[in-house]
Amino acid sequence: MTASVLNKIRKDGYGIYKDFYDASTIEKLSELCDKHMRSVEFTNADGEKITVKSGKNLAKTTRDFDEFFADPRLVSIYERILQPVRLWGMKLSDTSFKNVVPGMRARALHRDDDVYPHLAVGRPFTANALLALDPFSEAVGSTNIVPGSHLWEHEIDQDQEAISIEMEPGDLLILDGRTWHGHGVNTTEDQRRRAINVYYCDGWCQPGHGPRCGMSNDEYAKVPEALKRFM
Repeated sequence: MTASVLNKIRKDGYGIYKDFYDASTIEKLSELCDKHMRSVEFTNADGEKITVKSGKNLAKTTRDFDEFFADPRLVSIYERILQPVRLWGMKLSDTSFKNVVPGMRARALHRDDDVYPHLAVGRPFTANALLALDPFSEAVGSTNIVPGSHLWEHEIDQDQEAISIEMEPGDLLILDGRTWHGHGVNTTEDQRRRAINVYYCDGWCQPGHGPRCGMSNDEYAKVPEALKRFM
């Protein structure tokens, strides 16, 4: 599975690892996400303020997701995508819980690598994965992707045709950091679209929300060794 996903990522800038986790694991992770969610204010598609349950910097605030963030299959894929320099390795950059609820407005196409706009195109400096906790479809505001855009050097064109990703709970979407992507509007009345996001970056890049920054020594001591090496 890993080889086919990597080939897809190299060709199109994204790949889907089907059934990365089974139903029981997804149920457990869903319960943990609900436990750690907090209220965040967003503007919906009609310009109205709405309150959404979400979660940021999970690797800093809880140890409940460490097993996923350091999953050897996931780490192996990131290492293949980023091909980090041995001296610097790679770092855990950002970990969050995404919750696209009915009415939430779309997110414009963007590149994750644009966090480092001065860097030359040629290979990615970040990689991103979304673990689906709910079904992904266009109706619930799924991730939109422009296949092959990781090989383009020009500015992002918001009118560029994109595809809407379809996944089932337990599937894992992995993105090259240069790939143009965003998400659509959730047009349903009562369905949410949840996912756990985990980013890695080259070791010499400044992490987006480095989990080690501000973490107490006592909390850091609880982090498993498999994850510590990326902090």
